[in-house]
Amino acid sequence: MNQGSPWRLVAIVILAMSLLLGPVGSSWAFLDALAGGLSIEKEEQIGEQFLLEIQQVVPLIQDPFLTSYINHLGQNLVAQMGPQPFHYRFFIVDDPTMNAFAVPGGYIFIHTGMIRMADREGELAGVMAHEISHVYWRHMSKMMEKARVATVASLIGALASIFLGGALAQPLLMGSMAAGESAMLKYSRDFESQADSTGFKWMIKAGYNPRDMVTIFSKMNKQRWLEGGKLPVYLSTHPDVDNRIVELSHQLAIHQKELPPARDNPDFQYFTIKLASLSGNPNQLLRRMTQEGLRETNNPAFQYGRALALANLEQHDAALAAFQQALRLAPDNRLIKRDLAIFYFNHNQYPEALQKLSELSQRYPQDDVVLYYLGRIYQESKKRDQALPLFEKVHKLNPAFSEVYYNLGTLYGEKGQMGLAHYYLGFHSLRVKALPTAMFHFQKALKSLSPNDPHYREVQTQLTRLEKMKVRVRN
Repeated sequence: MNQGSPWRLVAIVILAMSLLLGPVGSSWAFLDALAGGLSIEKEEQIGEQFLLEIQQVVPLIQDPFLTSYINHLGQNLVAQMGPQPFHYRFFIVDDPTMNAFAVPGGYIFIHTGMIRMADREGELAGVMAHEISHVYWRHMSKMMEKARVATVASLIGALASIFLGGALAQPLLMGSMAAGESAMLKYSRDFESQADSTGFKWMIKAGYNPRDMVTIFSKMNKQRWLEGGKLPVYLSTHPDVDNRIVELSHQLAIHQKELPPARDNPDFQYFTIKLASLSGNPNQLLRRMTQEGLRETNNPAFQYGRALALANLEQHDAALAAFQQALRLAPDNRLIKRDLAIFYFNHNQYPEALQKLSELSQRYPQDDVVLYYLGRIYQESKKRDQALPLFEKVHKLNPAFSEVYYNLGTLYGEKGQMGLAHYYLGFHSLRVKALPTAMFHFQKALKSLSPNDPHYREVQTQLTRLEKMKVRVRN
């Protein structure tokens, strides 16, 4: 993450929060709006606006495999909770720090540094279950209510400290009361205990052994000592980890007979390798995968990793050979086949890509990554009627994958359905930080869509937000 951006990032959070909580005549009017906590609707607005703002300055991973994986993992945990007022969404922040945070309204953000700390899917699930629990119990709303004695500036500064990590909020905290108030907004011992115990329960229901929650927290605690006592961001906003580990260990002993057997999703290794190929150094990945492959000659994941690294280094023939070696070791591995198909697509070898993607789509009709690239081939081949339903299905299966907005927008435009074309291109423009372009598309969408169209109201909402941000369409 660009270390020169904290001022801008905090300013954006201030803007987002002040806009969402509405124009008020004084600090006390603002604080009165928090009395009794935030409404469900207001929490949803905060989450939506926070995502809009944060993606302008913080790099969010957009790879379809990674966004699909993290959302399927999160939704599996959410499914254990029963009906919820929020639609939970999960995002990966490309940042090496060990951090994860939840925003009101069901928005969960996991840093790449946190994912790399996990050795098993269950450890990542432990962190995510904990964050989901904070949203479930509406802890942020309750903390904001508790902090209503603060001034507006210090409260916003404290919220920025919680959402984004203490280091990012330091410019705002300096010289203000926010540093003192941020302590009031850090998760309390009671809230942390509640999130731990609830996450513990949901992990068991989802088939994970909650021992993994203990191990990931222990790793973070150990990292503090390895780094000379420097407290990881996650532990600064989720304090009292030593006592929490003791309490969780006690729960493990009590529920010993209920714990599911330890399991390890083999896809997790491919997920972390793919993540390293997108957010790490390809030469380092190539060296690591080569060394691991020499130690475990029959593990196809390391040949897969070599293929990704070599592709990033534009060594086409060597990458293809590594993919083929991986498939010789695991002929039925859908992840290797899928990335080989993507490799063919990226090198304009459409017949080879189409063959593999068609085979995969028949065996895995809910695989949104396969459907996306199959749709891309149909779109490139001008087969719009075949491409469009695939992209619509991808959007439904993986709403966090925003690149599909562009495909939907261009296809609807080519079919002459300009309301939907501008609607999707507007959202794509938001994701790529082109706010004036987004304003242009939403204005056009509003003129083309019928007021009875379900997309109409959402366009109005986006236009209102952009207008409050004083965004103007460039001439």
